[in-house]
Amino acid sequence: MKILVTAQAFSVSGRALQSQLEALGCSILHSAPWGPLNENDLIDQAAEADAIIAATDSYTPIVFKSLPNLKLIARCGVGIDSVNLAAATQAGVIVTNVPEAMTDAVADYCFGLLLSAARHIHTGYACMKSNGWNEFPGIELSGKRLGLVGFGRIGQAVAKRAFGFGLRVAAYDPLLESMMLANQAPATLVELASHIEWLSFDSLLESSDFVSIHAPNTPENKHLFSTDAFRKMQPQALLINTSRGGLIDTNALIEALNTGAIGGAAIDVYEEEPLPVNHPLRSTPKLLLTPHNAFNSFEASRRMSQGCFDPIDALLNKIPPSVICNPQVLTQKNLRASLII
Repeated sequence: MKILVTAQAFSVSGRALQSQLEALGCSILHSAPWGPLNENDLIDQAAEADAIIAATDSYTPIVFKSLPNLKLIARCGVGIDSVNLAAATQAGVIVTNVPEAMTDAVADYCFGLLLSAARHIHTGYACMKSNGWNEFPGIELSGKRLGLVGFGRIGQAVAKRAFGFGLRVAAYDPLLESMMLANQAPATLVELASHIEWLSFDSLLESSDFVSIHAPNTPENKHLFSTDAFRKMQPQALLINTSRGGLIDTNALIEALNTGAIGGAAIDVYEEEPLPVNHPLRSTPKLLLTPHNAFNSFEASRRMSQGCFDPIDALLNKIPPSVICNPQVLTQKNLRASLII
Protein backbone atom coordinates (compact mmCIF):
# COMPACT_ATOMS: atom_id res chain seq x y z
CA MET A 1 0.00 0.00 0.00
CA LYS A 2 1.00 3.60 -0.61
CA ILE A 3 0.33 5.72 2.45
CA LEU A 4 0.27 9.51 2.72
CA VAL A 5 0.76 10.95 6.21
CA THR A 6 -0.71 14.42 6.71
CA ALA A 7 -0.86 14.16 10.54
CA GLN A 8 2.38 15.40 12.03
CA ALA A 9 1.63 13.60 15.32
CA PHE A 10 1.96 10.22 13.59
CA SER A 11 5.24 11.20 11.99
CA VAL A 12 6.67 12.14 15.40
CA SER A 13 5.18 9.47 17.67
CA GLY A 14 4.61 6.63 15.22
CA ARG A 15 8.13 6.10 13.93
CA ALA A 16 8.32 2.49 15.10
CA LEU A 17 4.92 1.83 13.54
CA GLN A 18 6.07 3.44 10.28
CA SER A 19 8.98 1.01 10.26
CA GLN A 20 6.54 -1.86 10.77
CA LEU A 21 4.42 -0.66 7.85
CA GLU A 22 7.50 -0.43 5.64
CA ALA A 23 8.48 -3.96 6.72
CA LEU A 24 5.01 -5.05 5.54
CA GLY A 25 5.77 -3.61 2.11
CA CYS A 26 4.11 -0.21 2.45
CA SER A 27 5.64 2.97 1.09
CA ILE A 28 5.11 6.10 3.18
CA LEU A 29 5.07 9.71 2.03
CA HIS A 30 4.93 12.64 4.44
CA SER A 31 2.96 15.65 3.26
CA ALA A 32 4.59 19.03 2.85
CA PRO A 33 3.37 21.04 4.61
CA TRP A 34 1.74 19.08 7.36
CA GLY A 35 -2.05 19.04 7.49
CA PRO A 36 -4.66 20.16 7.69
CA LEU A 37 -4.48 20.31 3.89
CA ASN A 38 -7.05 22.06 1.76
CA GLU A 39 -8.89 20.26 -1.01
CA ASN A 40 -6.43 21.10 -3.81
CA ASP A 41 -3.25 20.31 -1.84
CA LEU A 42 -4.76 17.05 -0.64
CA ILE A 43 -5.62 15.95 -4.16
CA ASP A 44 -2.14 16.86 -5.41
CA GLN A 45 -0.27 14.99 -2.69
CA ALA A 46 -2.54 11.93 -2.42
CA ALA A 47 -2.77 11.17 -6.15
CA GLU A 48 -1.45 7.61 -5.72
CA ALA A 49 -2.32 6.98 -2.07
CA ASP A 50 -4.19 3.85 -0.99
CA ALA A 51 -4.52 5.19 2.56
CA ILE A 52 -4.10 8.50 4.34
CA ILE A 53 -3.12 8.91 7.98
CA ALA A 54 -5.04 12.11 8.26
CA ALA A 55 -5.06 15.41 10.05
CA THR A 56 -8.24 17.51 9.85
CA ASP A 57 -7.82 17.80 6.08
CA SER A 58 -10.72 18.72 3.82
CA TYR A 59 -12.24 15.43 2.61
CA THR A 60 -14.95 16.57 0.20
CA PRO A 61 -16.87 14.72 -2.54
CA ILE A 62 -14.40 16.19 -5.06
CA VAL A 63 -11.49 14.66 -3.13
CA PHE A 64 -13.01 11.17 -3.27
CA LYS A 65 -13.79 11.54 -6.96
CA SER A 66 -10.27 12.77 -7.68
CA LEU A 67 -8.49 10.01 -5.72
CA PRO A 68 -9.72 6.69 -7.18
CA ASN A 69 -6.99 4.68 -5.44
CA LEU A 70 -7.96 5.87 -1.97
CA LYS A 71 -9.37 3.09 0.20
CA LEU A 72 -8.91 4.30 3.76
CA ILE A 73 -8.83 7.54 5.73
CA ALA A 74 -7.35 6.82 9.16
CA ARG A 75 -8.00 9.97 11.20
CA CYS A 76 -5.20 10.55 13.67
CA GLY A 77 -7.63 11.73 16.34
CA VAL A 78 -11.29 11.55 17.26
CA GLY A 79 -12.88 14.38 15.26
CA ILE A 80 -14.22 13.49 11.82
CA ASP A 81 -16.05 16.75 11.08
CA SER A 82 -13.61 17.51 8.25
CA VAL A 83 -14.63 14.28 6.47
CA ASN A 84 -17.80 14.15 4.41
CA LEU A 85 -18.86 10.72 5.64
CA ALA A 86 -21.74 10.39 3.20
CA ALA A 87 -19.42 11.08 0.26
CA ALA A 88 -16.81 8.67 1.63
CA THR A 89 -19.42 5.93 1.95
CA GLN A 90 -20.79 6.57 -1.52
CA ALA A 91 -17.26 6.38 -2.91
CA GLY A 92 -16.53 3.12 -1.06
CA VAL A 93 -13.84 4.62 1.21
CA ILE A 94 -13.50 3.42 4.80
CA VAL A 95 -13.08 6.10 7.47
CA THR A 96 -11.66 5.31 10.91
CA ASN A 97 -10.73 7.34 13.96
CA VAL A 98 -9.27 6.82 17.44
CA PRO A 99 -12.13 7.74 19.80
CA GLU A 100 -10.49 7.00 23.17
CA ALA A 101 -6.95 8.11 22.45
CA MET A 102 -6.96 11.70 23.66
CA THR A 103 -9.69 11.89 26.30
CA ASP A 104 -7.36 12.23 29.29
CA ALA A 105 -4.88 14.42 27.42
CA VAL A 106 -7.54 16.97 26.44
CA ALA A 107 -9.23 16.88 29.86
CA ASP A 108 -5.89 17.53 31.58
CA TYR A 109 -5.08 20.36 29.19
CA CYS A 110 -8.53 21.88 29.63
CA PHE A 111 -7.89 22.09 33.35
CA GLY A 112 -4.46 23.55 32.72
CA LEU A 113 -6.05 26.33 30.69
CA LEU A 114 -8.76 26.84 33.31
CA LEU A 115 -6.24 27.13 36.14
CA SER A 116 -3.96 29.43 34.19
CA ALA A 117 -6.82 31.69 33.12
CA ALA A 118 -8.31 31.81 36.62
CA ARG A 119 -5.01 32.44 38.41
CA HIS A 120 -3.12 34.30 35.65
CA ILE A 121 -0.26 31.80 35.68
CA HIS A 122 0.66 32.60 32.07
CA THR A 123 0.62 36.33 32.86
CA GLY A 124 2.98 35.83 35.78
CA TYR A 125 5.29 33.76 33.60
CA ALA A 126 5.41 36.49 30.94
CA CYS A 127 6.10 39.06 33.64
CA MET A 128 9.04 37.09 35.04
CA LYS A 129 10.51 36.38 31.58
CA SER A 130 10.50 40.12 30.88
CA ASN A 131 12.38 40.75 34.16
CA GLY A 132 9.28 42.06 35.92
CA TRP A 133 7.71 41.46 39.33
CA ASN A 134 4.03 42.11 39.99
CA GLU A 135 0.84 40.82 41.56
CA PHE A 136 -1.98 39.25 39.52
CA PRO A 137 -5.04 38.52 41.71
CA GLY A 138 -6.99 35.49 40.49
CA ILE A 139 -10.15 33.48 41.12
CA GLU A 140 -10.38 30.38 43.31
CA LEU A 141 -12.14 27.37 41.81
CA SER A 142 -13.71 25.82 44.90
CA GLY A 143 -17.42 26.53 45.19
CA LYS A 144 -17.70 28.00 41.69
CA ARG A 145 -19.84 26.56 38.91
CA LEU A 146 -18.25 24.96 35.85
CA GLY A 147 -20.64 24.73 32.91
CA LEU A 148 -19.85 22.05 30.34
CA VAL A 149 -21.28 22.54 26.86
CA GLY A 150 -21.21 18.94 25.62
CA PHE A 151 -20.94 15.92 27.91
CA GLY A 152 -19.27 13.26 25.80
CA ARG A 153 -16.11 11.38 26.76
CA ILE A 154 -14.00 14.50 27.25
CA GLY A 155 -16.73 16.48 28.98
CA GLN A 156 -17.22 13.59 31.42
CA ALA A 157 -13.47 13.38 32.07
CA VAL A 158 -13.39 17.12 32.78
CA ALA A 159 -16.31 16.75 35.20
CA LYS A 160 -14.44 14.08 37.17
CA ARG A 161 -11.46 16.41 37.52
CA ALA A 162 -13.73 19.30 38.49
CA PHE A 163 -15.11 17.47 41.51
CA GLY A 164 -11.59 17.20 42.91
CA PHE A 165 -11.28 20.99 42.80
CA GLY A 166 -14.56 21.51 44.64
CA LEU A 167 -16.38 22.86 41.60
CA ARG A 168 -20.12 22.54 41.11
CA VAL A 169 -20.71 21.07 37.65
CA ALA A 170 -23.54 21.77 35.23
CA ALA A 171 -23.92 20.40 31.72
CA TYR A 172 -25.79 21.12 28.51
CA ASP A 173 -26.07 18.16 26.15
CA PRO A 174 -29.57 17.56 24.72
CA LEU A 175 -28.67 14.17 23.21
CA LEU A 176 -27.22 12.69 26.38
CA GLU A 177 -29.94 14.22 28.54
CA SER A 178 -32.59 12.56 26.35
CA MET A 179 -30.73 9.24 26.69
CA MET A 180 -30.82 9.66 30.45
CA LEU A 181 -34.55 10.37 30.44
CA ALA A 182 -35.17 7.32 28.23
CA ASN A 183 -33.03 5.10 30.49
CA GLN A 184 -30.72 4.38 27.56
CA ALA A 185 -27.47 5.69 29.07
CA PRO A 186 -24.76 3.34 30.39
CA ALA A 187 -24.59 2.87 34.14
CA THR A 188 -21.28 4.70 34.44
CA LEU A 189 -22.78 7.80 32.83
CA VAL A 190 -25.89 7.58 35.01
CA GLU A 191 -23.75 7.56 38.15
CA LEU A 192 -21.64 10.50 37.00
CA ALA A 193 -24.67 12.46 35.81
CA SER A 194 -26.28 12.14 39.24
CA HIS A 195 -23.63 14.55 40.54
CA ILE A 196 -24.23 17.29 37.98
CA GLU A 197 -27.07 19.63 37.07
CA TRP A 198 -28.60 19.50 33.58
CA LEU A 199 -29.36 22.98 32.30
CA SER A 200 -30.54 24.64 29.12
CA PHE A 201 -27.85 26.40 27.11
CA ASP A 202 -29.03 29.85 28.19
CA SER A 203 -29.31 28.88 31.87
CA LEU A 204 -25.82 27.39 31.82
CA LEU A 205 -24.36 30.56 30.32
CA GLU A 206 -26.18 32.80 32.77
CA SER A 207 -25.18 30.87 35.89
CA SER A 208 -21.65 29.55 35.27
CA ASP A 209 -18.40 31.08 36.51
CA PHE A 210 -16.45 29.00 34.01
CA VAL A 211 -17.73 27.61 30.69
CA SER A 212 -15.84 24.85 28.89
CA ILE A 213 -16.77 23.73 25.37
CA HIS A 214 -16.84 20.01 24.49
CA ALA A 215 -19.56 19.93 21.82
CA PRO A 216 -19.27 18.31 18.38
CA ASN A 217 -18.47 20.54 15.43
CA THR A 218 -21.74 20.06 13.53
CA PRO A 219 -23.40 22.55 11.19
CA GLU A 220 -26.03 23.15 13.87
CA ASN A 221 -23.32 24.12 16.37
CA LYS A 222 -21.44 26.53 14.11
CA HIS A 223 -20.88 29.79 16.01
CA LEU A 224 -22.83 28.44 18.97
CA PHE A 225 -20.95 31.07 20.95
CA SER A 226 -22.17 34.23 19.28
CA THR A 227 -22.57 37.82 20.40
CA ASP A 228 -25.92 36.85 21.90
CA ALA A 229 -24.34 33.98 23.84
CA PHE A 230 -21.57 36.18 25.25
CA ARG A 231 -24.14 38.73 26.41
CA LYS A 232 -25.83 36.00 28.46
CA MET A 233 -22.60 35.07 30.27
CA GLN A 234 -21.57 36.60 33.58
CA PRO A 235 -19.18 39.56 33.19
CA GLN A 236 -16.48 37.77 35.23
CA ALA A 237 -16.96 34.40 33.51
CA LEU A 238 -14.09 32.61 31.79
CA LEU A 239 -14.52 30.62 28.56
CA ILE A 240 -12.37 27.57 27.72
CA ASN A 241 -12.34 25.93 24.27
CA THR A 242 -10.38 22.75 23.54
CA SER A 243 -12.99 21.40 21.11
CA ARG A 244 -13.22 23.08 17.68
CA GLY A 245 -12.67 26.67 16.61
CA GLY A 246 -15.87 26.84 14.56
CA LEU A 247 -18.00 26.63 17.69
CA ILE A 248 -17.02 30.23 18.50
CA ASP A 249 -17.73 33.29 16.37
CA THR A 250 -14.22 34.74 16.46
CA ASN A 251 -15.31 38.33 15.88
CA ALA A 252 -17.91 38.02 18.63
CA LEU A 253 -15.26 36.69 21.03
CA ILE A 254 -12.90 39.56 20.25
CA GLU A 255 -15.71 42.04 20.84
CA ALA A 256 -16.74 40.36 24.12
CA LEU A 257 -13.19 40.52 25.47
CA ASN A 258 -12.55 44.08 24.31
CA THR A 259 -15.81 45.36 25.83
CA GLY A 260 -15.61 43.32 29.04
CA ALA A 261 -18.76 41.31 28.30
CA ILE A 262 -16.88 38.30 29.76
CA GLY A 263 -13.92 38.12 32.10
CA GLY A 264 -11.53 36.23 29.86
CA ALA A 265 -10.96 33.19 27.68
CA ALA A 266 -8.44 30.46 27.00
CA ILE A 267 -8.59 28.71 23.64
CA ASP A 268 -6.56 26.05 21.89
CA VAL A 269 -8.54 25.78 18.64
CA TYR A 270 -9.39 28.28 15.91
CA GLU A 271 -11.62 28.79 12.91
CA GLU A 272 -8.45 29.23 10.84
CA GLU A 273 -5.45 27.01 11.57
CA PRO A 274 -2.58 27.67 11.78
CA LEU A 275 -3.60 31.04 13.22
CA PRO A 276 -2.11 33.76 10.97
CA VAL A 277 0.72 35.82 12.46
CA ASN A 278 -1.22 39.06 12.20
CA HIS A 279 -4.57 37.68 13.38
CA PRO A 280 -6.41 40.04 15.78
CA LEU A 281 -6.81 37.25 18.34
CA ARG A 282 -3.08 37.50 19.01
CA SER A 283 -3.49 41.03 20.38
CA THR A 284 -6.87 40.62 22.10
CA PRO A 285 -6.76 41.32 25.87
CA LYS A 286 -7.62 38.76 28.56
CA LEU A 287 -7.08 35.92 26.11
CA LEU A 288 -4.78 32.92 26.60
CA LEU A 289 -3.87 31.26 23.29
CA THR A 290 -2.18 27.91 22.68
CA PRO A 291 -1.44 26.29 19.28
CA HIS A 292 -3.94 23.37 19.14
CA ASN A 293 -1.97 21.19 21.53
CA ALA A 294 -4.60 19.85 23.95
CA PHE A 295 -4.39 16.37 22.39
CA ASN A 296 -0.61 16.35 22.36
CA SER A 297 0.62 14.18 25.21
CA PHE A 298 3.22 11.50 24.57
CA GLU A 299 0.75 8.84 25.68
CA ALA A 300 -2.12 10.12 23.56
CA SER A 301 0.11 10.46 20.51
CA ARG A 302 1.22 6.85 20.87
CA ARG A 303 -2.40 5.71 21.19
CA MET A 304 -3.40 7.77 18.15
CA SER A 305 -0.53 6.38 16.13
CA GLN A 306 -1.44 2.82 17.06
CA GLY A 307 -5.05 3.61 16.16
CA CYS A 308 -3.89 4.62 12.66
CA PHE A 309 -1.61 1.62 12.20
CA ASP A 310 -4.28 -0.93 13.16
CA PRO A 311 -6.82 -0.21 10.35
CA ILE A 312 -4.04 -0.26 7.74
CA ASP A 313 -2.82 -3.57 9.13
CA ALA A 314 -6.40 -4.85 9.00
CA LEU A 315 -6.74 -3.93 5.32
CA LEU A 316 -3.43 -5.60 4.55
CA ASN A 317 -4.90 -8.75 6.12
CA LYS A 318 -8.15 -8.23 4.18
CA ILE A 319 -10.30 -7.85 7.31
CA PRO A 320 -12.47 -4.87 8.37
CA PRO A 321 -10.91 -2.46 10.89
CA SER A 322 -12.29 -2.76 14.42
CA VAL A 323 -13.35 0.91 14.45
CA ILE A 324 -15.20 2.26 11.41
CA CYS A 325 -16.93 5.64 11.40
CA ASN A 326 -19.06 4.75 8.37
CA PRO A 327 -19.78 1.02 8.87
CA GLN A 328 -22.42 1.02 6.14
CA VAL A 329 -19.56 1.33 3.64
CA LEU A 330 -18.91 -2.39 4.10
CA THR A 331 -22.16 -3.14 2.27
CA GLN A 332 -21.30 -0.92 -0.70
CA LYS A 333 -20.80 -2.78 -3.97
CA ASN A 334 -18.04 -0.32 -4.84
CA LEU A 335 -16.08 -0.86 -1.62
CA ARG A 336 -12.54 -0.06 -2.71
CA ALA A 337 -10.74 -2.24 -0.17
CA SER A 338 -10.57 -5.98 -0.86
CA LEU A 339 -11.92 -7.50 2.35
CA ILE A 340 -13.04 -10.93 3.47
CA ILE A 341 -16.34 -10.14 5.19
